[in-house]
Amino acid sequence: PRKLDDSTLKLPEEVIAEEEADLSADGKLSSDKKANSLDSLPNDFQEDAAGARGAWGAKAEFILACVGYAVGLGNIWRFPYLCYKNGGGAFLIPYILMLILVGIPIFFLEFAFGQFASLGPISIWTISPLFKGVGYSMVYISWFISLYYNVIIATALLYLFASFRSSLPWSTCDNWWNNKTTCKVIDSSNPTSMNGTTSPATEYYQGY
Repeated sequence: PRKLDDSTLKLPEEVIAEEEADLSADGKLSSDKKANSLDSLPNDFQEDAAGARGAWGAKAEFILACVGYAVGLGNIWRFPYLCYKNGGGAFLIPYILMLILVGIPIFFLEFAFGQFASLGPISIWTISPLFKGVGYSMVYISWFISLYYNVIIATALLYLFASFRSSLPWSTCDNWWNNKTTCKVIDSSNPTSMNGTTSPATEYYQGY
């Protein structure tokens, strides 16, 4: 029979104490490993990994952000013109129908996708690399829109400050940018322009 060495025998209390020490050491190592892994992440992701992900302070903040994102100059300026040009009140029927069936669902999908991933329009498509071109297209379209949108805003501001004068510069043909031959004031006595003539407002927009 095999003889047991008394020096290797341990009481149950000693075995339990050693196991608890090993568990505490493993826990310390795992926590240190987790801390080191968090330190290796970019700063943008460290807060999210630590459970301190940013959030809206109130529902009103999110609603106002959505309104600021969706409502622009085109809603106030261009929409009434398009509505009038395409049938007036009848245009609202297909508009509201498509808004409910297409516009709002896609709008909600975009917000939900962005809130879930918390990534930009290019990085978010790592979920499906096949559609990564969509992200680049979104950035390009935003850049392109910002170019002409700023021009429209600048034109509106130009007309706003020009309207502060006592005599509007586009109401007469006596300015340096007017063509004395073709310029014709359109008023109640001359409600329409003849062929080959232009209004002061048109010449102000094109020549000033």
